[in-house]
Amino acid sequence: MQYKKKNRIKINAQRFKSVLLFIMGVSLLLASYYAGELLSILMEGFVSPAVLGMLVLFLLLKSGIIKRDWIEGAASFLLDNLMLFFIPVTAGVALVPFSTLKEEFPAILLSVVVSSFIVLWVVGSIVQKFDRGRNDEY
Repeated sequence: MQYKKKNRIKINAQRFKSVLLFIMGVSLLLASYYAGELLSILMEGFVSPAVLGMLVLFLLLKSGIIKRDWIEGAASFLLDNLMLFFIPVTAGVALVPFSTLKEEFPAILLSVVVSSFIVLWVVGSIVQKFDRGRNDEY
């Protein structure tokens, strides 16, 4: 009987530790986002708060102030459920009147084509830069 009680306490302590680590990870992710929000306000909205928040988180991780293990559980959970975050955006686009889309179709098409080529060029340039130093033959 004594063994079962100690084992149960150990399992509960591990679960409690993992829950606390998850809460701490979410808190750190939110704190980095709100730091980015503050920086965006200071920069008068020149850069997106989400981008600045990711930059703050990156700098905190690189400097060692935040350990990867602290945010790994929360980040994995958010990434695993990322699809759910796009549902409101998709529903919002579906509610746009067709007449509005018809009026703005040339601008939408131009922005899609130009941005796709820019992304393709940037990614290709980065891959070539990283691949230039390798001598692997396929």
